Amino acid sequence: MKKNKLLILLAALFLLPFSAAAQSAVDSTVLGVDILSLIGKKSTGTATVNQSLELRHALSRHISTNSSTKLQGYRVRIFFDSDRTARSKSEAIAAGFSAQYPGIPVYRSHVSPYFKVTVGDFRTRIDAQRFASRLTNSGAYRTVFVVKEQINYPSF
Repeated sequence: MKKNKLLILLAALFLLPFSAAAQSAVDSTVLGVDILSLIGKKSTGTATVNQSLELRHALSRHISTNSSTKLQGYRVRIFFDSDRTARSKSEAIAAGFSAQYPGIPVYRSHVSPYFKVTVGDFRTRIDAQRFASRLTNSGAYRTVFVVKEQINYPSF
């Protein structure tokens, strides 16, 4: 039910009229061009999106209502060990990761006999895999792999 509401909300957002203006003049180079095909291409200029206040409030309500909801998603495991020093190692790894990547959440857990450190809240496996590759290439972590877990609702 919540997914349907989110889809309806997002569809309404994209169906709202968009207007692009550069000092009240019409740019004839984009007439008849699918504006969405231009996204991602390097260009200069400005775009104005007119969004109703009701839609903005609806999106804010949706985010605040669902911010404590858990979702099925992916995280990247950067530590997994069960030796006598695993607790202190997991603390050190979590602290070091937080210092190096301050915007990415870190989760420490203990499921006997293992101490684990898992990072991120990724909606898709491909996003988690990209981040895992980045960590692997950095060489800072011995063990890096993607795990499917309940994740926190993403911030917008």
